[in-house]
Amino acid sequence: MIQLGNPYTKQEIAAAFVMEFTAVHTFFAAIDEAQFLAAPEGVWSPAENLVHLIKSCAPVIMALNIPQTALRIRFGWVRHELRTLAQVRHTYVNEALANGGRAGGPFLPEGVEPTAGTQARILAKWQEKGTELQAALEKWSDKALDHYLLPHPLLGKMTVREILFFTLYHNLHHVNDVQRLLNQSESEWFASA
Repeated sequence: MIQLGNPYTKQEIAAAFVMEFTAVHTFFAAIDEAQFLAAPEGVWSPAENLVHLIKSCAPVIMALNIPQTALRIRFGWVRHELRTLAQVRHTYVNEALANGGRAGGPFLPEGVEPTAGTQARILAKWQEKGTELQAALEKWSDKALDHYLLPHPLLGKMTVREILFFTLYHNLHHVNDVQRLLNQSESEWFASA
């Protein structure tokens, strides 16, 4: 079971990512390689879910490494009430996904080769993204997380803190998808707000 809690401060978010990247790695590493690569027609395999998460984390890492002034010029000023993790989750699940929102374009998990060693390579890439995210987040002040915007393909412009909340939830959302695929109990993703 993965318990995310209700992180808010930069330190709490960073700690949640450390815990989550480790737990997600442990979860996917425990799946038999044949199961890791297999899925029913029309459903992503565990491998494809993890590749999707890697592809979803990459632009967040890239954005955290862009000079903040460039983000302001490109995406403007924050003009909405700041949302909590629970509010971001609610909007994603009950609005974006409920209205048919799905991953597309560069976030699709294409190119997963069902060969020996694929699982280890994907897991290593996941760990690499976790390290990169931690290093990129370290450059930000807690205050700056609420003062700069980033685009989300389904949710529109969000503060950096909100994008981090989304990323935390999104990772566990896909763990739950895989748990359902494998007929396992879903993880508890966060304590009630």
